[in-house]
This record gives sequence, structure tokens and C-alpha cells, in this order.
Amino acid sequence: DRETSGLVVFARNVPAGRILAEQFRLHTTHRRYLALVVGRARAGTIESHLVRDRGDGRRGSAPGADGKLAITHVAPVEHLGDAFTLVECRLETGRTHQIRIHLSERGHPVCGERVYAPARRRAPADESRAPRVMLHAAELGFVHPVSGRELSFTSPLPRDIRDVLARLRGERSRDR
Repeated sequence: DRETSGLVVFARNVPAGRILAEQFRLHTTHRRYLALVVGRARAGTIESHLVRDRGDGRRGSAPGADGKLAITHVAPVEHLGDAFTLVECRLETGRTHQIRIHLSERGHPVCGERVYAPARRRAPADESRAPRVMLHAAELGFVHPVSGRELSFTSPLPRDIRDVLARLRGERSRDR
């Protein structure tokens, strides 16, 4: 995800890359994302099978066992009235655009979403004026491929997300 901010891991050589890739494939890494979404999101686990083309040229969920299993655990961090929610997403799997697809298909697209935004009748319009997709990789944990040590990294929310949150919090308090 080009627009996603936060943590990413790079291998310095091919053997290390293989070991890291295997950890991601086996879902032994720890990944926590923060996302600002439209609407009042609730806690829950989203499970679906993602395909490259759901019939309209875009990635998405497919009925039955077609596609690859994708599991996202969602928990609200802060409700901003009924209009927006800051949510935490923990990945059990790691499919391309998994969080963006799962949240959008549940009627809570990530603010700033342009690709996976649902039809307006399924979700309220995104009035956040977000400059990009408001998705941030906040935590990343894995086993170091050489030393075997468990490593864990965190990244605070970047300024652009903090600015959007501050503006939305201010608008919410003025509406009271």
C-alpha cells in the first residue's frame, strides 16, 4: 500500500528475506495497524476469502472457498460521534489491501479511500477531507532471521493522521 504510513521490514540479503517471508507466510509475525474509518465501527473479526478480481476488476471477497483466507481483528480505539472511528486492526493473515477491503465491505471504509469505497447506499459519505488513505502500520514484531531474537517495533501516528483526527475532534465538540 503506497499510501500506508508506518513500519515496513526489509531484508539485507536473500537468505534473510526467505526467513522473513516464511514468518509472514506462517502468520507468526505481529502486525497492528491503526485506521480512521467512516461511521461507528464495532469490535469484531472479519473473515473472508479474497480474490484478485471480484467481478469488477478489483480485489475483494468472494463467496465460498474461492480466493485466499483473510482474517482481520478490529477493535475501536476512539469513536468520534457516529461519523468516524479510530480502529485498531490486528492481522492474522496478510493479503494485499486486506484491511482496506475488509473495512470497506463492512460499511466502514478507511478515510481517504478511493479504490475500495463502497457504494454510498451501503456507507455514509467520507466527509473527513483526508489527504490520503488513513491507514498506519503502528506495530511490527518478528524473529530476527540471523540472531533468532524476537524484535518488536512501534511507530506513532504521523502528523497528517494526527491533524485529521484533531480537526474531526474539534468539529465534533463544536457540534454539541
